[in-house]
This record gives sequence, C-alpha cells and structure tokens, in this order.
Amino acid sequence: MFGRQPKEENSPENVEIPDIMFPSEAELEDSSQDDTELSKVSKKEQPSTFKENPEIVTIVEKISGIVSPYFIVVVGLILSDDNFLLGLLLIAVGILALLKISLTDIVGLFIEIKDGLTSED
Repeated sequence: MFGRQPKEENSPENVEIPDIMFPSEAELEDSSQDDTELSKVSKKEQPSTFKENPEIVTIVEKISGIVSPYFIVVVGLILSDDNFLLGLLLIAVGILALLKISLTDIVGLFIEIKDGLTSED
C-alpha cells in the first residue's frame, strides 16, 4: 500500500548494440595529410584566437588587482560591526594590499626594529 511498486527493468536481451566501424590506421593517416580548404581555414584561425586570449587575461588580471583590495576593505568595514577582530584584520590586509606592502617587507621591518632596539654591547 505505502511501498513503491517495482519498476519494470529493461531486459538485456532487448538492447540493440549498433555496429560501429572505426577507420583503419591508413585511412587516418590519409585524412591527416589531406589539406582541404576547411583544414587550411581552421589552421589560419587558430593563431589569432591564441593571440587575443592572453591580452584578455592580462586585462582581467590588472582589473582584479586594482579592485580586490578595495573589496577586501569594504567587506572588512561591513564585518567590523559583527566581528571586530575579523573586520580589523580584513581592513589591515586590504590597506596593505593597496599600499603594495608584502609580507617580506613587514618581516624586514620587524628585523630592523629588533636590531635597533638590541645593543651589541
């Protein structure tokens, strides 16, 4: 009453397998050496698409590099109301990215401060 009714299964005897004829190796070599108009056109079009694509990628990377630090700062400002520590961390990371300050610069600064505070006496 509440159970599922069994589905009708397709018996493997009724399945028809189509006959597929694969080309021989000689036919493949002949077709690869055949220079038809279509293959010449497709060979001419390939280099132009490869030239355009890296330009688009570099433009998107430049835009992303400019916009992402601002986005990080804005998200940090929004999160600072709910979670002050996380918001402050995101704001700091965004500002450091805007100023193009890397982790190696920060470590170098700490080393210089440490060397300045310690004396060699």
